[in-house]
Amino acid sequence: MSRNFNEVSNDKLFRIRILSSSGDKISLKFPVDFVRRMIKVNGFNWLNFKSDLIDTNNLSQLIIHALNDNLTGNIANIQTKNNDSIKINID
Repeated sequence: MSRNFNEVSNDKLFRIRILSSSGDKISLKFPVDFVRRMIKVNGFNWLNFKSDLIDTNNLSQLIIHALNDNLTGNIANIQTKNNDSIKINID
């Protein structure tokens, strides 16, 4: 059974917003339950990238703990020296 995400209004949302210094803007939002299932199946392969500033393993663990503890609000706010911005929220 499939359901349209827009029809789901009471689910908590996991949001990622990326603003690059070159002007690129990426906004993602997924139901928290979907993110939990995605982590169980795929882990955090999508989050692994090379950066001197960001330890993606620690960030992955932070997100997993936040989801498991049903936290809401600003989970991570990262600003690079090049003015790239990554914000992760659960609301």
